Amino acid sequence: MTDLNDFLSNPLQIAIGQPLRVAVYSKLAEAIRTGIIPLGIMLPRESELCLKMGVSRTVIREALMLLEEDGLLVTRRGIGRFVSVRLPSPGLENITSPELLLSGSSDSLSIKRIESYLQKPSDLTIEVLNLDRESDSWFCESLIYRDGKCIALIQEHLPAGERLKEIHPQLSQFIETNKQASKSILAVLTELLGKSFVPGLCQIQAGIPGHDRSAKMDLQKNSPVLIITQSLSYKDKPIYLAKYIINSSEKIIINQAAQS
Repeated sequence: MTDLNDFLSNPLQIAIGQPLRVAVYSKLAEAIRTGIIPLGIMLPRESELCLKMGVSRTVIREALMLLEEDGLLVTRRGIGRFVSVRLPSPGLENITSPELLLSGSSDSLSIKRIESYLQKPSDLTIEVLNLDRESDSWFCESLIYRDGKCIALIQEHLPAGERLKEIHPQLSQFIETNKQASKSILAVLTELLGKSFVPGLCQIQAGIPGHDRSAKMDLQKNSPVLIITQSLSYKDKPIYLAKYIINSSEKIIINQAAQS
């Protein structure tokens, strides 16, 4: 078995345009999934990870936060972070667009696209969307507002190129020409493909936004948030992965009818 110290000390593989925290996340996720870091053991401390991986503590914390969101790590307060005893198995759910999910009884919900670009996939998007490590994928990020106040951040991932055109040719055109659109990608998928792509996989858990996402949502980086991770397939092919980071300090009304 590969020695953990040697593995962590090897240079990070960073794709062009890939955030450093995602490269660290991918390396640690690989170590967990391949057994280099065994299930159930305590993870090395942040300071040790910083030293061995050659990155700042902020980058390490952001990567560990993402690993915890995805169920690979658990935190025991006052002790440290531990690898999960078993790898997560998501549930089977009806998948709902964030606009419908968060609308409640309000007519004042709006969405604003703030990012839309091609990037190299992370380990999570490679696994969920069945992508090649060297292929491109679309990353779209949007903010949801109610009564003028941000209540959620949406991060959506899709395959690019021919994979995207196979899903629907208008979807590829929409993303490429409407980078400031006022709809989530999932809402567009629903319009183009109907309900034929459900059920999908959904995980819901509590978390914190971290530095980057908190700045966009005008929150403190350790503010409590609700994190919903959704993925879906169309014609037996994985096509969509998203995280909804929802401000739990606001009175958020989940549209129950959307879940039925």
